[in-house]
Amino acid sequence: MSLEFIRGPNVYYRETTPSDLEDVKNALVDWEQFPLSLDRTKNYLKGLLFGLRYIERPYSDTIQCREILTACKVSDDSFIGVTQYTVYPGKIVDILLNAGLPSIRGTGLMNEAALLRDAAILTELGCTSYTTKLDAKFIPNLRPYQTLESTDFSSRVDRDLRTVKVIKSDYDIWRANNSTSIPSYTYSGNDYVAPHLRD
Repeated sequence: MSLEFIRGPNVYYRETTPSDLEDVKNALVDWEQFPLSLDRTKNYLKGLLFGLRYIERPYSDTIQCREILTACKVSDDSFIGVTQYTVYPGKIVDILLNAGLPSIRGTGLMNEAALLRDAAILTELGCTSYTTKLDAKFIPNLRPYQTLESTDFSSRVDRDLRTVKVIKSDYDIWRANNSTSIPSYTYSGNDYVAPHLRD
């Protein structure tokens, strides 16, 4: 069993494992950044899995690491998506991808997953900010705590990608005034032990 990161009512995040490879590829099937074959996805994922040894939670102000987490349905533990981000010194986060399987898009599951991820990064781990790109086709509206930094047209997928930034203080104010908008959750990410240190 993989180590769990955060669990909500319908979705939970856990450590990504090599057995997630095919599902990760399927979630990234229409991503501009990842027009990859299974072999190229395997090499990409292998590098990310190697990086798990550098993760230390809770994050210190000087940490630099990359996280890759698999989102699963609570009801049957099935894969629904993946998120990958880099933490830089000062607890500044760059979310490089948040992708769901095409079959679950529009069901609300990845919305819950994103809210859980934001709660983990900003509240539980105390990160100061994050930036990410959002595909306007799948995420037409920004959250109230997100600030649009730029919009870039993607000629490969023929649509806009928006770069957004979230500052912890903006998120904290929104969260205090909208506590019912965040799914109830159990955070267990600080129990993480790097793979090479496990019994």
